[in-house]
Amino acid sequence: MFRKSIKVRLLTYFLLISLLPILLVGFIPYYKSQEIVQRQVLEFAQSTVNQLNENITYYLKEMDLMSRIIYYQLQLAVNQDGQLALENALFNQEETEELLMALKNNRTFIEDIHVVAAKQQATTASGLKMKELEATEWFSDALTRIGEKTWVGPHQNEYTVRPLAGEVISLVHPFTIHDDADIVTIIIEMKQEELNLLFTRPDLQNLGTLLLIDKFGEVIFSTDPEMLEGGSQQYINTINLFEQLNQENRFIYDINFFSGWRIGALIPEELINESFHSIKLTVFILLGVFFCISVVLAWLFSSRFINPLRQLQRNIREVEKGNFQIRSEITSIDEIGDLSRSFNKMMREIETLIEQISINEKKKKQIEMQSLQYQINPHFLYNTLNSVQWIAKLHHIPDISEMLTNLIKLLRTSLNATNHLHMLEEELEVLSFYLKIQDFRYPDSFTISYDIPKELLSAYVPRFILQPLVENIFFHAFSDGKGDIKIAALREGGLLRLKVKDNGRGMSAETVEKIMAKRQPNSGKMSSGVGIHNVDDKIKLYFGSSYGLSISSREGNGTTIDLYLPISFEKEDGEEDVKRFISR
Repeated sequence: MFRKSIKVRLLTYFLLISLLPILLVGFIPYYKSQEIVQRQVLEFAQSTVNQLNENITYYLKEMDLMSRIIYYQLQLAVNQDGQLALENALFNQEETEELLMALKNNRTFIEDIHVVAAKQQATTASGLKMKELEATEWFSDALTRIGEKTWVGPHQNEYTVRPLAGEVISLVHPFTIHDDADIVTIIIEMKQEELNLLFTRPDLQNLGTLLLIDKFGEVIFSTDPEMLEGGSQQYINTINLFEQLNQENRFIYDINFFSGWRIGALIPEELINESFHSIKLTVFILLGVFFCISVVLAWLFSSRFINPLRQLQRNIREVEKGNFQIRSEITSIDEIGDLSRSFNKMMREIETLIEQISINEKKKKQIEMQSLQYQINPHFLYNTLNSVQWIAKLHHIPDISEMLTNLIKLLRTSLNATNHLHMLEEELEVLSFYLKIQDFRYPDSFTISYDIPKELLSAYVPRFILQPLVENIFFHAFSDGKGDIKIAALREGGLLRLKVKDNGRGMSAETVEKIMAKRQPNSGKMSSGVGIHNVDDKIKLYFGSSYGLSISSREGNGTTIDLYLPISFEKEDGEEDVKRFISR
């Protein structure tokens, strides 16, 4: 599995934590500003379309005004015989055409004005082709709505003698003076190029495609010729001013209530968002700068946190190489500082432990040297004792023979031992050999009792820890070997507690303190502390300073010695048995 260092993980976590607010602070205003900019662009577009509608309305109003002037002039010419007066008015072509020319000349956006009756016509053009005019769909349609004004989108005026190269926008107004009179139609034509000038102004170039849609939903003018190929009912049915047609365009329009037309702009989304590109670029640059700053800060912070850990790691590796004098120099008041202080404390304890082990090893060597000094060749000793034993038998002295037998067994156990530990049952057997010898010395003077659970007989203990204590009782506690001795054993958790109790003369508290402090009082006899010291040192040497013995005594009330050992029921062999015993 891929190993990731703590620094990499911390750096990753810091970046993730810092990225969240950066993204929130960056993208929320980004989208909000995008929405605001889009709305401002659309509102500006709507305002521009409204202004364009007002400009178109101006032309349409002028055309309507001209139509009403002509209409009222014709009405003034009507007398009691309305039909005759109308014909006379129209037949006075020169006067009528002067009126039409006056109206046209004052308005440069007007192409031509025509007044058409059943038999007469007046026009500012060089002439009209009535058949062609009557054949047009829009003219025929207008005649079906007498009295109403009809606005006709861009078309050719091929019904004139000299048609215009371009197209015109017409107002058609058919009416009658009397119910029985002929229909008179006023046609006012506006140059489409004027409309082109309105729709192609430089300030309108950013509005996309401009449209002029009649009240029937047909596109009658567009800056995009392709839009003229079909109807656009989808545009005029929109309700919202900012109707979104698809993912690429927005349609904005305004209604010309004078003509019923709709003036609209089809704006691509790219055009709307174009003004937002600079804001977007700025936002992303700022996000990138903030991210780089976050990376640098996260790197510095993680380094400040990790460097002390790496120093501790280097110290630990030095310890692995055997350098126990290494110390951590981190003193910060935090968890890492606590770890550093714990490391230094541990190293001091290890040094103390190593020193203690060294002292213990020296003690063991001293004990071994003492054992060698006191050791006698077993074969020589056995042969000598056996010779004495046979002499005792030849002279019929059984007590000496039996005493020598127990002494031989005791020496054999002592000199032939290969393991440092044996079972408690074996330790009691060794003690019994010694007690039998003492029984010959002090016959019927002392008693020995045991209070040992059967299951504890198989527990392992160091060799010769009971015999020196019992021997100390005969030397210092009893007078002429008289007294009672009690040996007990009990289990206390993971401890084996051995108790050696006598009812001898006891000791003062001062004497007990000196013995435990290993300051032996001067005496002509064998010191009362030697055997106790040896047993205590042996237990501590094998199992550590947490184990050993304690003395409880009062003058005249006997003495109780308690031995505390780790309990084990496993047999240990070889020279490393004690080390394995302790390691458990």
